[in-house]
Amino acid sequence: RAFLAINSLANKPYEARRFKIDQDFLPVGTAPGNGPDLIFEFHDFVIVVEVTLTANSRQEAAEGEPVRRHVADLVSHYGAQSGKPVYGLFIANRIDSNTAETFRIGVWFTQTDDKMRLDIIPVTLVQFKAFFEALFTSGRVEVGLIRELLDLCGGLRPAHEAPAWKHEIQQTFNHRIAAITAMRN
Repeated sequence: RAFLAINSLANKPYEARRFKIDQDFLPVGTAPGNGPDLIFEFHDFVIVVEVTLTANSRQEAAEGEPVRRHVADLVSHYGAQSGKPVYGLFIANRIDSNTAETFRIGVWFTQTDDKMRLDIIPVTLVQFKAFFEALFTSGRVEVGLIRELLDLCGGLRPAHEAPAWKHEIQQTFNHRIAAITAMRN
């Protein structure tokens, strides 16, 4: 619902989600296989959202390959169609460091062995919720602020391994939330 409330989607809201919802707009099941949970297309970029309840060492095995494949498929699709960059946003209650390392490396090879760089940012549900609450309470619900946050977190990848990257993502969220909140006052 957070992304739908931004109200600047290029795709239709019913096209964004790949799972059924009830009359209260709550999911009644998971998204079907062979694709991401949510796809939000904006004017100049795309966010692919993957959500999991897995929080232990199985997280990387269960989510690492499918999430990267889904993002890679959409990087290829939008690269050929519009040239829009595609960001992956992986949300879990807890991010396992092995999962974060898989996304930090951010590589996928196509069937023709072409190497693709993938931008997938792992965040906790608490981080996601805090950032969007700051956007809404400040009245600054701007898609550019989301892209800026994703770029900042992605830019930290080369300098850190997974545990430090997760920490730096948390710090980046904290700083951006503080800045957004300060704009309100």
